[in-house]
Amino acid sequence: MLKDVSVSGGFGDLVAVFRQSEPGERLLPAALAMVCTSVILFLFWLDPQVNTYTYVPQEVIYVENWTNDRTDEEIMQDRWEVQCLKDKLEAERRDAMKELGRMSGMDVEEIEREAEAARKARGEEEVERPAGLQC
Repeated sequence: MLKDVSVSGGFGDLVAVFRQSEPGERLLPAALAMVCTSVILFLFWLDPQVNTYTYVPQEVIYVENWTNDRTDEEIMQDRWEVQCLKDKLEAERRDAMKELGRMSGMDVEEIEREAEAARKARGEEEVERPAGLQC
């Protein structure tokens, strides 16, 4: 089966095809085919050399801020301090949204009354703050 196969015969046929036609008619597509093939082979060679960074997970360090002998009152005081900070940030955000609503021409007081009525309808209640809590 392979006795009739000849590499030199194949190259000879290729040269004969190029000689039969106009020079640009076959050379341009052949050049484009060689360039595309070269680019693909170059990308196969380049691929293993890029993006070789391996992820190294960061070390997690646990820090304990409190002692084991804290009382319930101290724990609740710390929680309320954090809640005061959250409330302060939420109030600042709410004020900024109200100002944006006013600049947009909205009736922010009406919207706030509707929101308060909806909260009451859902049964949400404001939790009482401990006496002496300074936010």
